[in-house]
Amino acid sequence: MNITTDTSIALIKLIKKNKIVTMEELKNYLETPSRMTVFRKLKQLGYISSYSHQGKYYSLDRIAQYDNHGIWRYQSVSFSRQATLKKTIAYLIDNSSKGYTASELSTILQVKVEDVLLELVRNQVLVRKKLSSSYVYFSKAPNLCER
Repeated sequence: MNITTDTSIALIKLIKKNKIVTMEELKNYLETPSRMTVFRKLKQLGYISSYSHQGKYYSLDRIAQYDNHGIWRYQSVSFSRQATLKKTIAYLIDNSSKGYTASELSTILQVKVEDVLLELVRNQVLVRKKLSSSYVYFSKAPNLCER
């Protein structure tokens, strides 16, 4: 349900003008100390949060201009169609027949990925193989993983 109120319209204008905003900026704008109040408003508007900068930044999905990897960058802040860094890495690897190295993923995502890759391997979401001098990460799906 998308309830449009004067506050929602004003919030949309603020975010469209700035492209990205922080929780503090939103709380100040809405004149509330409550994160939950802000999240209730954002949810109605179809918000996205950054996977970089520890999720500090928010925007609207309708503003994002995603690239062919499903990534949108504004200034140094990165957002993904997949929402989180973990889901984004899994999505990229699941949709690659050749896999990715950590270096390749870091270049695409513009953040450190090694810890998340290790967690995904440990949780058996991805598999990795040592090829030459580096690890390549593959989808766990048998039809995609090069064995």
